[in-house]
Amino acid sequence: MSTVPVNNNKITLRTADNHDFEVDEAVAMEFGTVKTFFDENPDASDEPIPLPNVSSKCLSTIIEYCKFHLALRARDNSSSVEDEAKAYDEELVKAHDNESLIELILAVNYLNIKDMLDMLNQGAADRIKNKSVQYVRKFFGIENDYTPEEEAELRAQYQWVFEGVDPDED
Repeated sequence: MSTVPVNNNKITLRTADNHDFEVDEAVAMEFGTVKTFFDENPDASDEPIPLPNVSSKCLSTIIEYCKFHLALRARDNSSSVEDEAKAYDEELVKAHDNESLIELILAVNYLNIKDMLDMLNQGAADRIKNKSVQYVRKFFGIENDYTPEEEAELRAQYQWVFEGVDPDED
């Protein structure tokens, strides 16, 4: 059984941009990375836990997400709770542009919050569904390593792949 520090049931987290967040123990334990930290360092109750791969902007969003979902889980598991969670998740994804969504995915992956990671990854997948190769490259910041001739040859060879692709949007 893991030993979790009890400092008025608060845990301090320090982001990559050196901001401290004091969060409820229940919220911090939603982060697999934090939970593992305490499993490996049971006496580390006084120092802030460093989160070198998480910005304060991302951590704020993640904390709000965890608080909201913890509160929902405390209620009964009715369909209205599921609908409320789904609506919240959709709004969270919608509120982020592509760049901040990817930053959030990377932070959530580092913190090991499986449900949130699954939801964000689905949001990213929905955004790139039926999009062009150029759009997906831009979305993920991937450079094109084909020459124009190589790309034209591949497009001609695999025309069927490009059928039904939505036009690019900025």
